[in-house]
Amino acid sequence: MKLLTPEEMRAVDKAATVEYKIPSLLLMEHAAYQIFSYIKENEDGKEIVIVCGPGNNGGDGLALARQLKAFSSCKVKVLLLCSKEKLSEDGKVYYEICQNMDIDLFHIKEDNKQAWLENIQKASIIVDAIFGTGLSRMVEGLFYEVMSEINKANCKVISIDIPSGINGLTGKVQGIAIKADLTITFVRPKLGLYLYPAILYTGEVRVVNIGMPDGLLEKINTHYFSIEQDEMKTILPRREIRSNKGSYGKVLTIGGSLGMAGAISLTSMAAYRVGCGTVTTAIPKCIIEIMQQKLTEVMAIGLEDEAGHFSKGAVSELRKILPNYEVIAIGPGIGRSEAVLSLVKEVLLNNKPCILDADALYFVPEVLEMIKARKVATIMTPHPGEMGRMMGVTTHAILDKPIQYAREFATKFNVITVLKLEKTVIAHTDGNIYINKCGNTGLAKGGSGDVLTGIITGLLAQHMVPIEAAMLGVYLQTRAADLAKESLSERSFVASDVIHSLGKVFLELR
Repeated sequence: MKLLTPEEMRAVDKAATVEYKIPSLLLMEHAAYQIFSYIKENEDGKEIVIVCGPGNNGGDGLALARQLKAFSSCKVKVLLLCSKEKLSEDGKVYYEICQNMDIDLFHIKEDNKQAWLENIQKASIIVDAIFGTGLSRMVEGLFYEVMSEINKANCKVISIDIPSGINGLTGKVQGIAIKADLTITFVRPKLGLYLYPAILYTGEVRVVNIGMPDGLLEKINTHYFSIEQDEMKTILPRREIRSNKGSYGKVLTIGGSLGMAGAISLTSMAAYRVGCGTVTTAIPKCIIEIMQQKLTEVMAIGLEDEAGHFSKGAVSELRKILPNYEVIAIGPGIGRSEAVLSLVKEVLLNNKPCILDADALYFVPEVLEMIKARKVATIMTPHPGEMGRMMGVTTHAILDKPIQYAREFATKFNVITVLKLEKTVIAHTDGNIYINKCGNTGLAKGGSGDVLTGIITGLLAQHMVPIEAAMLGVYLQTRAADLAKESLSERSFVASDVIHSLGKVFLELR
């Protein structure tokens, strides 16, 4: 699904009124109706307090007040954080309508705190219509004070379009933000809603239609997208009746070291679990017996080793076997011995799609020009620390601007970049950004990244378009983690439980 920046959303609104001649007042009515419908169905009869600020967001709140007064049994009160003059032109119309309908309108001021505070404390539902997606300044003064009291209230909070105080572009909190239980957003989600720390404030996000023409939505030119279940269904690799293991790709995973056999075994099994035909793992000879005991279906090749890690002699051995495989994954559990850099170079020189993860990423700054020159897909799956090292910046810098750094790296070095965050960001080489919605803190455990690498590798082996393999891979892993959370809790499930849950995700997508 397309994600819109505030600027793009303003362009859509303008096109609707200018090109399609849809009155903006009608769009505001439809927007309010979507919130009304939810309240009417789920919260009818309760005491609703709508807190309105300036601009169109406040107008949406006033339009909602009219509908609740006319068509529900709710008791409605509007708290205004601005004068009528600060409302949009459409908002002023609804202000006058509310006055004529004898809706209780209360103007919040510095000297009447006790009165507005009592209304907030007594509310069954608070509707946040204070600021919209266009807010770019810090929240201060009376606005800050009122929003702080709303966050303390012991009731359900519904935000209109975006929780007030959240930057619609960056997802950052501008001094303070409303902590909503439900955010009802219009037309398409705003980019900021899916970024940290906004995800701590949005609660459930519902995307609703307010009557925008389909043709207009199709013409929206954006570089931001969310990863949605329905779209993942359409890109699942097909499985034909007349097929064999060769039809679904041959994977080679390279990694492991003494004491780190688990990482590459997770990668290898995850590749199998998403449907590839065969998986072979190339590992140091010293752990080959361990791997053959751990893995039944995965074939193992022991390469020359020294002190528990690959040695320089492993490079020539790897060179001989690489042509036998269609997709290569390197990194999990591999360590940082001198030979690893040579192994990474050998993989990059080979004309096969490859995935680099874990300690293979440690050597990326030394092979960036090789990566940039490749004619086949390269996918990397760094966490913020690894991304920072590859970009020559701090981890904090990556966390502060994840989209910007992931996009810069992907476009500059021709790499599909899967930046592992609380909501993973995928940057394509064309500059497009895909943001994942699933996942939980149970993935903050050793082995999770190894599983993701295996999933993407196994999908890529099935001749998927590389960016789609990355998107589907991230979705499968995080959705499997959510299913594991339901049965085991996010504290208790481990990386192998995610692999075991993949089958359930495929059944959902079937």
